[in-house]
Amino acid sequence: MKIDGMCRKLISTALAAALCAGVAAPSLAAGGYNDFDAITSHVNLKVPARLTLTRPEKDVSTSAAAYFITGGSDPDEKLTMNGEAVSGRGARGSFGVLVALQKGVNTFVFRNGGRSEEINITRGADTPVTITNIRSAVPSFDCATYSGETISLQCTAPSGAQVTATVGGRQVALKQAAATAVAGVPATFSAKTTAGEVDGTRNLGPVTYTMTYKGKTSSVKSAGSVYLTGSGSRLYVEVKNVAASVYKDAAASAFIETAKGGAVDYVTEVGNMYHLSTGGWIPKESVQPLEEQVNIRNRVSDVSFEQAGSGEYYTFHGTANTMFRAYMDGEKLYVKLFNTTGIADYEDGMADGSDLFDAVRVTEEDGDTVMQFLRSGSRRLWGYDISYDDGDVILYAKYAPRVSGGSQPLSGVTIAVDAGHGGADPGAIGIPGTGGAMEKDITLASAVAVQKRLESLGAKVVLCRTGDDDVDMNKRMQITLDNRADLFISLHCNSLAYTKDMNTIGGTEVYYFEPISKSLASTLSANVAGYTGRTNRGAKQSNYRVTLNAFAPSVLVEMGFVTNPTEYDSMTSRNGIYQTANAIGDGVLAVLGV
Repeated sequence: MKIDGMCRKLISTALAAALCAGVAAPSLAAGGYNDFDAITSHVNLKVPARLTLTRPEKDVSTSAAAYFITGGSDPDEKLTMNGEAVSGRGARGSFGVLVALQKGVNTFVFRNGGRSEEINITRGADTPVTITNIRSAVPSFDCATYSGETISLQCTAPSGAQVTATVGGRQVALKQAAATAVAGVPATFSAKTTAGEVDGTRNLGPVTYTMTYKGKTSSVKSAGSVYLTGSGSRLYVEVKNVAASVYKDAAASAFIETAKGGAVDYVTEVGNMYHLSTGGWIPKESVQPLEEQVNIRNRVSDVSFEQAGSGEYYTFHGTANTMFRAYMDGEKLYVKLFNTTGIADYEDGMADGSDLFDAVRVTEEDGDTVMQFLRSGSRRLWGYDISYDDGDVILYAKYAPRVSGGSQPLSGVTIAVDAGHGGADPGAIGIPGTGGAMEKDITLASAVAVQKRLESLGAKVVLCRTGDDDVDMNKRMQITLDNRADLFISLHCNSLAYTKDMNTIGGTEVYYFEPISKSLASTLSANVAGYTGRTNRGAKQSNYRVTLNAFAPSVLVEMGFVTNPTEYDSMTSRNGIYQTANAIGDGVLAVLGV
């Protein structure tokens, strides 16, 4: 995979022309930019500019006492509902109205210019939604259990269907969870079967669900396979995500560490997650069960050191991809390698040649190795990463980026900008439904604008998605690491179910995980909210996958709510996207001390 090709820069011809024509360098003061057309020349997000009802699109029945009606309108014409003016419209005509429902039929007539639309909402029973196929077949990812334990089988199918599941040559009849008054509505079918005895770990393959409904029979296979480990054997797993959270308990009440792709361990208990021998619980979807027995005892036979551009590398040449625990503070970088010995033999001189550390203290504790890299201060430690290469454990310690002066202070700084969702994953659906710009469209248009703004300040910008493509989380994170990015910014749009008055729910919030990311999260949340006139909902710690980078501040920005008409129209407008790009550009400057 060639990262340069995947993440090529999208500098628009308009921006290039503007720069060549001598457009003044942007001011570094907030709001001092004067290159609106260059930054937003690519923006052309569709929003209906005529009267249309999107929720509901047609007459509907509901048991709710209130309903949030949404649609679009001509913003230059008056909009009324049953003769009363509709307030709170977005600048591009999107609107939402929370209406109280009386029992029986409620009629709402909307008028906008020369157009009118009528909708009937009946307060009674909900309009049933029916299906004709099997959905949500379990498991959706490869998972394992032990011989003698139960295997849970489950899918969604039309109410009234007959469903069986076949796994490992055994067929089981599934039972519908609850009777429904209407045939064909989605219903949960489930059953349990006891796993047989095997030697070692065996892949039983996916579960085949077979349904008979209205005289027709059809089958689907689960996306994931079932693995079975013999009662006298160990179940080994390998972390399959670039990064994965490990939790204190099976209830995920607290984080312990971030595991990295390629690490191996064995499981001591299977519940809703796996309990690892090195401590902590890891989600089943984050790891791959292994059929073979794997060595987790790591004997290090040599330690090598290398300086390279953006940081320093310590390679511990060993025999296993062991789990680790690490953190950094103002005085040291702490790294604990589980099931690892031999490094203590190389303690003397490990910091020789380092611009980050003046000493490394190594101790062995019950077969594990703890290293404390003591910081010297000649170069500032920005972050770290741990990876594996066939038994070698590689520690990457990243230098803090250096900023420049003048009109391009970000020269030499690399920033990864990620447009959330894409391809078959549209993300959140906004006020116009699928008839207007969806989250994936808004995030890509915003990412390109942010790229232009940051490049105007001298930064090298890597886009993790350059078109309407499916790019999985692992690839987005790997692109960021491969380019040794100094910052990672993932752009998203927020949403909520239309059960309340969404005119009153909005704002910007930014998520982070690693402590090094908190300042960037707080700054961007305040900036985007302030520049666009939205509420600042603040920085919030969580473990979204793309925030798990420890080598550089990494954040997920929820720019606003696509379910709020005013914010939807702002996020799809050229001015709203321009202000977002300015907010992020100024935020990056502030975080880097410019």
